[in-house]
Amino acid sequence: MANIDLQAKKRDGRGKNDSRRLRHEGMAPAVLYGDSTGSEGSTAIIIPAKTVDYTLSHIGDNALYDIDLGEGTATARIVDVQRNPVSGILTHVDFAPVNMRERIEITVPISVIGDAPGVDEEGGVLQQVAYEVQVESLPGDIPQEIEVDVSSLGLNENLTLGDLTLPNGVELLSEAEEVAVTITQPTEITDEEMEEAGIVEDLSDEEEAAAAEDGEEATADESTTEAGDEPQEAGDGN
Repeated sequence: MANIDLQAKKRDGRGKNDSRRLRHEGMAPAVLYGDSTGSEGSTAIIIPAKTVDYTLSHIGDNALYDIDLGEGTATARIVDVQRNPVSGILTHVDFAPVNMRERIEITVPISVIGDAPGVDEEGGVLQQVAYEVQVESLPGDIPQEIEVDVSSLGLNENLTLGDLTLPNGVELLSEAEEVAVTITQPTEITDEEMEEAGIVEDLSDEEEAAAAEDGEEATADESTTEAGDEPQEAGDGN
């Protein structure tokens, strides 16, 4: 995927008032770290929050950005994001520069695709065990996600990270034996366990009608019994 163009500016102001002003203007404070050799220090910058927010939501965390500060372009990736815990508004972003010719280690999310016969035909339950995988690649080859296809996965079977199909140029760093997805037998819950958990199963219409009918019969029987038990009034001897 092509890099994201990001028009940025060096940040001069500091403090809460400046941050509030930036948010009002649709910008967010950020920092661009120096290069890996340490020859350059970090640079405080401001970035368009909407562009970064959209990229994170629709492309992912591993997108590459061409940051233009007006005096040259630096290719970088996001290594940390801070948000307001209540509003979710972007409050700060950390960028680390990348060398497009050097391989880097990165974490990539795992996405499950396909319909597993172990679920559809055998009634099993699919469980995703691993949600991300550690890989190494050139920055330009970083996948936004890696798919695991469960189309041939049966009951009591699993796929490991070693079964993942990686794009060309991407090397697996995580343990190959680690389970990614598995299909297990469904767990049966007894009536006693449901009662202990306070779960009451809804009755069907037929069951409700039968219960109501039984209740009416029980009430009628009780009324008959009570009537039969009433003492007879003594007759007048005269």
